[in-house]
Amino acid sequence: MSRKVGGKYRNQYYDEFFDYLRKRTDEERGKVGKEPYSDLTIKTYATDTFYLEKHDDRDFGDWLKNDKSMDEAYKCLVKNLYTRKNPEKDAIYYLNCMKMFDDFLKNNQK
Repeated sequence: MSRKVGGKYRNQYYDEFFDYLRKRTDEERGKVGKEPYSDLTIKTYATDTFYLEKHDDRDFGDWLKNDKSMDEAYKCLVKNLYTRKNPEKDAIYYLNCMKMFDDFLKNNQK
């Protein structure tokens, strides 16, 4: 499988999702008296969200359909991250990014 630079979802939603993450994390961190994340941190979250779109041939939207597909995404992430020190922990991070994206889609349906 060739490594993709972007994908349908990343190309279509990246900028809006970045703005959503900026607002969401600023509000969450502000509530507990923390400084906002840097743009670089938000960019990392936004980019990491689409890890499976870049590294797997399955349509990215299929991962977001329900709890079962999210469980499958977790397993696929662990499989793809097997060379890392703690692939399970890293997979949870990527899955949480995907869940924020799913929230973004649900909150921005018109």
